[in-house]
Amino acid sequence: MMNEMTMSRAAFVAGAGAAACTLAGCSGGAGGAKAASTADAACVDDNANVTVYAAINLGGADLVRLLKHQNYEWQGENVGYGAVDDAGFFAFTFSKVSDDVDELANSAIPLSESEYEELEPGGGDDSVAILLSVAGYTTGDRALAGAIGDAAMVQEKCTVDDSAYWLVRALDGSRYVISAYDTEDDGDSAHDIYIYNEAFIRTGYLSGGDQIDIDELWSRLANAS
Repeated sequence: MMNEMTMSRAAFVAGAGAAACTLAGCSGGAGGAKAASTADAACVDDNANVTVYAAINLGGADLVRLLKHQNYEWQGENVGYGAVDDAGFFAFTFSKVSDDVDELANSAIPLSESEYEELEPGGGDDSVAILLSVAGYTTGDRALAGAIGDAAMVQEKCTVDDSAYWLVRALDGSRYVISAYDTEDDGDSAHDIYIYNEAFIRTGYLSGGDQIDIDELWSRLANAS
């Protein structure tokens, strides 16, 4: 869908596009929790991947510090951070809200290296989507289960067209929809986990241009499962 951009992470577009097609046909946070730290065991999985927990709970400076500690290296704006076995971390934001999915896709802006440093946990109030590629898993379901970091964050689960969707809550109360599907049969290949914050969901990109909130998105997913 991002036909006007050159992206090495084309799988991000394919995954988000698949969600948009599925949902188009389907008939914020409270504080008080502890702050996350790069020392939290939940930040890294058993395969040395940075986890969903880290992606949605760490601020940008801490997140980048963790990525570098785990030997992720900056690959450029159209790729983000990459590591061995195709593991990686890639994020972009949208410059507008629209009911035209193609217009939205063409407004996608990959984050610069300095913007990763400034990123609020999970993108904060900005419409940020994250692609977390994790190595060492044989299926998308196992990738989600292994790389979630902290299973206590998971509130609900459903499966739509062989893609797993989870509704998760970060330490600050913010909610996210995350998803994964089987990209490879080879257990050594990375599986892609997509992380969508509430502001991103409201752009309409995942719902065929319908500018809905996270509760409506989850209702559509659950009804389609």
